[in-house]
Amino acid sequence: MRPALVLLSSHAGRPHERATDLAAAAIELVHIATLYHDDVIDQTETRRGVVTVHNKWGTDVAVLAGDFLFACGSELGAQASGEVPGILARAIAEVCQGQILETGALGDPRRPVSAYVEVIERKTAALFRAACELGTATSAAPPSLRSAVVEYGANLGLAFQIVDDLLDLVGDPSITGKELGTDLREGVFTAPVLLACEMDPSLATRLEAGDADLDVVLERAVATGALQQANALATVHAERARACLTDVGGSDWGQALTSLVDKVLAQVPPLPTT
Repeated sequence: MRPALVLLSSHAGRPHERATDLAAAAIELVHIATLYHDDVIDQTETRRGVVTVHNKWGTDVAVLAGDFLFACGSELGAQASGEVPGILARAIAEVCQGQILETGALGDPRRPVSAYVEVIERKTAALFRAACELGTATSAAPPSLRSAVVEYGANLGLAFQIVDDLLDLVGDPSITGKELGTDLREGVFTAPVLLACEMDPSLATRLEAGDADLDVVLERAVATGALQQANALATVHAERARACLTDVGGSDWGQALTSLVDKVLAQVPPLPTT
């Protein structure tokens, strides 16, 4: 998805430049590197239905492989030159900041949703935003279009992550490749859980005591309407992303970017209600 954003965003200026192709490859290598490290931190056993690197070859190999991919991505960014190395470096720094913030909030079910959004702005949306900035920077897009497309990327990334966090509770593992309740068991409390805790403090008390039973959490999330609220939050950011494309929505590449917004929201299954 991230390299696709680079290539599509480049149509805001002069597409098909070699620097754009290099930037697209670079950001995907960076993204995969973050997944290797993220899986080590979370001790995740599978990723998209496949055994994780650290689970198959050990933590040392996984960390070094992630470092290697960061280096390869940075090398491609250097070949692209111009603004690309700086954009990549800032994105990597933001992802690390987001992970640090998330790690510091582990096991805290009473943190505000705004703090959660601050984490995903860095940990997820930063790479979406960077992808759009890489595409517009390497194609010499006009400043007004560049700003709009970059803002689109940031909001698409936020919607994407909120939807992903909803799927951790209500998704189909055969589709997501992720076991339900993974974040919950790791003490990573996301939007639907935090919203449920705000409306039902007894749930926060249970989670603080280490009782992260998925069935109980899901029951309270349904009873409080937290699932719908989280989905509404994702929709807000999706609509903001869509609004950024007002000036380009009629073009083929603008329609493609709009379709990505639709596909992100379409991942959410019918949500259970009381």
